[in-house]
Amino acid sequence: MKGCNLFQGKWVFDPSYPFYLPSKCPFVDPEFDCHGRPDKQYLKYAWKPDACSLPRFNGASFLGKWRGKKIMFVGDSLSLNMWESLVCMIHASVPNSKTTYVRRDPLSFVYFEVSFLFLLNVFHFSYIK
Repeated sequence: MKGCNLFQGKWVFDPSYPFYLPSKCPFVDPEFDCHGRPDKQYLKYAWKPDACSLPRFNGASFLGKWRGKKIMFVGDSLSLNMWESLVCMIHASVPNSKTTYVRRDPLSFVYFEVSFLFLLNVFHFSYIK
């Protein structure tokens, strides 16, 4: 990413988008679904910097990197939209993970309880001397 200017680029059509559908995400307030437009094509665009490629969002990797930490969004409806988008993207990436959702005014929480498993596969190597 060195030398990549994230602010110079263009929006490109990507049929693999969107990451999630608001109607399928349990964290989107049904009364405040700003994606209620009949035209859904705008959801299929991704930002592409001119000089580099952005990696696709990986919710499991994100959870692993932020394990044991808290992320807080503070603000108005714009911050609420960003918060809902992030938790919905994570939920779509790891849909079978156990979550705890507490919605209270003025503070709401979503906890993702994820288990990371490791299976040791023992290989026998012959060393050539």
